[in-house]
Amino acid sequence: GEAARMLKARNAKAKIHLTATWARPDLVYPPGQTWSGKSLATMTSDLRKAYDAAAAASPHIDSVIAVGDAFNRAVERGVADDNPYDGVGPNQLNLWTYDHYHGSTSGYYLEALMVFGRVTGKDPLSLGAREAAASELGLSPAQATVLQQIAHDELAAYEGKGR
Repeated sequence: GEAARMLKARNAKAKIHLTATWARPDLVYPPGQTWSGKSLATMTSDLRKAYDAAAAASPHIDSVIAVGDAFNRAVERGVADDNPYDGVGPNQLNLWTYDHYHGSTSGYYLEALMVFGRVTGKDPLSLGAREAAASELGLSPAQATVLQQIAHDELAAYEGKGR
């Protein structure tokens, strides 16, 4: 709230977006962690509620970008593996890096697509299969396209629903 207020005071036209991050497998799958025995979807929901509450509490925050929900959508559609601790399924992406906390290349690409779509208002699918950043990151045209579709669908799911 306070940082958003200060930024808006400097430039009333500034748009402030919070990024509701992804669930962390390192807090879901190993025993003795905060969300142990729960699902990635439960952790994502808890995180999203907190970001939504923060946005609702501040008139200076324009939206919440549902990156965690996009990760869940990728898992639900079989595009990404849900549990990097047991290996990654064939033809699936691992959205987390070796520490099962930070995003992998494909995870951060999905985050970037979500931010791109929300900030610019452009459809991530408009980037296309041969988009340069995906190629430079080592993502295949098929991987780029499927992640663009996930971002497109997640952004469309929240279009017109307020923040």
